[in-house]
Amino acid sequence: MAKRFSITQQEKKHYKTLCKHYQPVLILNHLGLIAVISWWHLVLSEIPLQHPLILLSAVLLPLLLSLWGSINGSYKGAIGVCFISLFYFTSGVTHWFHPTLWPIGMSEALLGGGLFCLGLLYARWKGLSELPTT
Repeated sequence: MAKRFSITQQEKKHYKTLCKHYQPVLILNHLGLIAVISWWHLVLSEIPLQHPLILLSAVLLPLLLSLWGSINGSYKGAIGVCFISLFYFTSGVTHWFHPTLWPIGMSEALLGGGLFCLGLLYARWKGLSELPTT
């Protein structure tokens, strides 16, 4: 697809509407992934840890840092969310094939893949909505 340098007023309105409707879905998916990982490490994990919050902060730090990009609504933040979500997708896929870790793996892979797709679409629509009109 060729690079576009301008869009029509109707297209701009359409892309802004898409951004307005999909940003809450992106944020909810982001928070859902944070909640699932937190729930797993704090409640369901059978690994005895002296300081579980240190492990949790290390696991969730990239997601928490990229949450600002989702809330802020910039397309560069959404691109960052895409890159970070791929780590959680990969981790989820590797956990999915483990006999005892498959519930967290399935949840993490589906939410990570969904976060990637939503972030990618949002970044595309946001970038197009900021083009000048003809």
